[in-house]
Amino acid sequence: MHRLSRRMDAEIHWPPHRSGSAEHWENPLIPSGYTYLLQFVAHDLVHSAIPLSVSGGLGAGTANARRAPLRLETLFGSGPVGSPHIYALDAPSDDRRTKLRLGRMRWKENEPVTGCPFRDIARTRAENVTGIDRSIAGVRVALTEALVADPRNDDHAVMSQLTALFALLHNALIDLIRRQERNSGPNGRFGAAYKRFLCAREAVTLIYHNILRNDLMRRVIHPEIYAAYSGPAPHFIDRPDESSQGLANGDWEIPFEFSHGAFRFGHAMVRHEYCINDLSIQDLYSTLEKTSANDPVNMPLDETWMVQWSRFFEINETKPNFSRRIGPYLSDGLGNDQIFPAFDETERVGLLYRDLLGAGIAGMWSVDALIAEIATRKPQFISMSRLLADRAYRVSQLRDWLVAAPAYGALKAEDIETLSNDPPLPFFILFEAMQQPQAEGQRLGPLGSIIVSEVIFGALAGDPRSSGGDTLAGQLANLSREYYPANFFQEIPDISSMAQLVKFTTEIAELQQAVPAFL
Repeated sequence: MHRLSRRMDAEIHWPPHRSGSAEHWENPLIPSGYTYLLQFVAHDLVHSAIPLSVSGGLGAGTANARRAPLRLETLFGSGPVGSPHIYALDAPSDDRRTKLRLGRMRWKENEPVTGCPFRDIARTRAENVTGIDRSIAGVRVALTEALVADPRNDDHAVMSQLTALFALLHNALIDLIRRQERNSGPNGRFGAAYKRFLCAREAVTLIYHNILRNDLMRRVIHPEIYAAYSGPAPHFIDRPDESSQGLANGDWEIPFEFSHGAFRFGHAMVRHEYCINDLSIQDLYSTLEKTSANDPVNMPLDETWMVQWSRFFEINETKPNFSRRIGPYLSDGLGNDQIFPAFDETERVGLLYRDLLGAGIAGMWSVDALIAEIATRKPQFISMSRLLADRAYRVSQLRDWLVAAPAYGALKAEDIETLSNDPPLPFFILFEAMQQPQAEGQRLGPLGSIIVSEVIFGALAGDPRSSGGDTLAGQLANLSREYYPANFFQEIPDISSMAQLVKFTTEIAELQQAVPAFL
């Protein structure tokens, strides 16, 4: 795995695009905001105490703590009662909590009159028992703690900004519901708070599911695989026996082939730099460094880090940052020794080696075994790809790529034969995406698409509120009437893309004139 990771340091020479709107290595079909929506989804599916690559083996610390996949636990935690630190008090004289905390952004210069301060996630200081204080005396307090349900949502500046985006949507829906409530007496007001929170949370979840189904997956999945899984009643390969009530009892778990295999493809989409807003372009290392853990003295984020969402999604015909094309190569910033230090005797730094080693430790199915099993159940999926259907061709293509850059990796002859015949799954998913005819690196190949679709669409199908095939408007109307006598969500449009979510949040949270620009 160490030597393979070194081979993957060789930059890929991508064929040019048909249009001149993007660099060869960019993917004009997937703006870079989706890179981080994928990361957000990963946090919402899997949460373990210790990374498998660091723990060195399977154990309690590597078990998945997510028992309800894609239910936005990564955003809402255990709710206002179980996770009170991430919720704000409703009012000075009101101890109920229904809104997610947000924090004031920091201004490098004097704050303008029109500035929009609550644009960062909430952050605070905590006294350190070691006596170490990272503050600058008399200048700035070090905000070492991010007040979020999932600490990984402060992994970098774009991730924390995406978390704040969803929090702004939730908080605006709380206000929308509150304006239409009719409560009398203290007991009515007390019960109304929890009803309001539950209704708003479910509404955000329905919108989130609609985007996953109709926007994110449509962009990253092979079109034929997407067509097979995106309908109202897909036939899944990897589901528990319905007679065992496996889903209802929480017996089904996210497979390692997804969490440590196919879904690592998002790492290959990360750019080396980002245009954050009209004020700044930031390199990847600076972006990764901007967290409460790494740079607490410069928290909260200042105006140069406030994401202008038209730079990350296709909004108002602007050209966003595009993601990288998907292939066996990661941006240099993901090899930084400060963010991803070495942890074993190879002294190899970076995220790539961790991905490969974790896959080896997980004991997941081999590529050959996965292809053979899928071929028995869905032969049409395998037959669409020569790389999957013809093993000899697959081995030869892998071998040719492994020997193509002899200056990288120092791969031995036996390494090349081993990797050609039994490639690590996360590597093969990237290789398959790169090798697709007419779509080199612009989406996942069939095998990667099947694994991702089984989990994402499977989790969506397991949610009775969003799996019935009804429109978003119908789902929201039904939801509102579960809690209230009328449909409180009539003004919510059919939000089926991230661009539409951003536009709606801009309007409902009254951010049209925000400084720095929100949209």
